[in-house]
Amino acid sequence: MSQMPTGDYSENSNKKGSNKNNNKRTGHDDTSPIKFMLDKINVGIIQELVNNGDIKSSEISAKLKIPLSTIQRRRSNLEKLSIIKKNYIVDLKKLDLRIAEIMIGTSSGESQNIMTEVYNKHKTSIIDMSLRIGNPDTNVSFRIAYKTSLELFEVLEEIKQMDTINNVTWSEYISEKRNDKSSFDELLRFN
Repeated sequence: MSQMPTGDYSENSNKKGSNKNNNKRTGHDDTSPIKFMLDKINVGIIQELVNNGDIKSSEISAKLKIPLSTIQRRRSNLEKLSIIKKNYIVDLKKLDLRIAEIMIGTSSGESQNIMTEVYNKHKTSIIDMSLRIGNPDTNVSFRIAYKTSLELFEVLEEIKQMDTINNVTWSEYISEKRNDKSSFDELLRFN
């Protein structure tokens, strides 16, 4: 079994005017660091939320057979620490947009600069962007939304003209399969 990550996360420890006795009933204060340990309960909460972002804490409590107050406290901590985030996904194909992934090979250690420059020029069309290691031909990769092949062609040509670009490749997304049901306990080898 792999060792479970733990942490001492303090969002409030440096806030001015913090009241150490803000909750006299429970004895908790807002300067205490949030303790986090990835255990079966947290993994269960994460898994339920990823599989259904609209699930109620009471439903998670019933499924996991854990007291509601424990689920609420831990869910709140997972959200405060940004370990879990709720997002909406736009189906760009239903808006008649196409998606391509563009991969750029750079030279001279200029990957970060190229990424910044491309982002600044095309941020209204870029879905996401990343720096890559492993494949010597690709250092910067990004997904872009576009309507016509001409739009994509113009972006590719502009990138090819940039200094320190070794190569540019691309591919269009035809279809995607998202994993709607995740199993974090297997991913983390947690039993």
